[in-house]
Amino acid sequence: MANGGPVEHGFPHLDTVRASITALYKRLSYDTIQTFATSVAPVDVAFCDTDDLHLGAQRVARELVRHYRLPDARMIVGFREMTHAAHVELAAGPEYFVELNDRFRTHRRDIGAALAHEVMHVYLHRLGLSFPGTRENEILTDTAATYLGAGWLLLDAFREDGASSQKLGYLTPEEFGYVLAKRAQLFDEDPSVWFTSAQAYAAFTEGRARARSDERQPPLTAAAAARHS
Repeated sequence: MANGGPVEHGFPHLDTVRASITALYKRLSYDTIQTFATSVAPVDVAFCDTDDLHLGAQRVARELVRHYRLPDARMIVGFREMTHAAHVELAAGPEYFVELNDRFRTHRRDIGAALAHEVMHVYLHRLGLSFPGTRENEILTDTAATYLGAGWLLLDAFREDGASSQKLGYLTPEEFGYVLAKRAQLFDEDPSVWFTSAQAYAAFTEGRARARSDERQPPLTAAAAARHS
């Protein structure tokens, strides 16, 4: 979690992002991915300062469990001081313990973004889908969350100005935009209407331009092959 520090930009992880989308199709199939045609709605993960912290976090976690179709998984959400944004203990289930950075006690609007990533860890764990190496596996998690309809929250948590910055996840803002654009192409969706961050919209625009420039390259080719197999 970049918090006031420099935010990496551009497309340094694009090969891993493309491999992640291809891996999703190989593991889930085109038909299963089609069941994620509806993204998480802003109203379902809205969190205002007057909401009870723990009850609100549990409510948002349940919504993401529902979105990822993990009906028998229960998320127990707590808060503590840590370097990273969040952490989930990947046990056998059905209960999973998610810890969120204490920062989210006062930045509640971004709790949905942090949980979108952590609940996706549980989803991929149950699928048995992972990449070797921590960074590659985290990029897979960000990519899967975004491609399957919840990662727009992670991009919307990106804010940067002359005095401060915040970014969640391992993808750059432009890479989140790239994956969102790939999803938008598949489902004829416009995620930009959900952004509250002007910087998120700019990153999506740049990512969309990159996605359009490689429409004839993998992973779209792999996705098409999966569709017709």
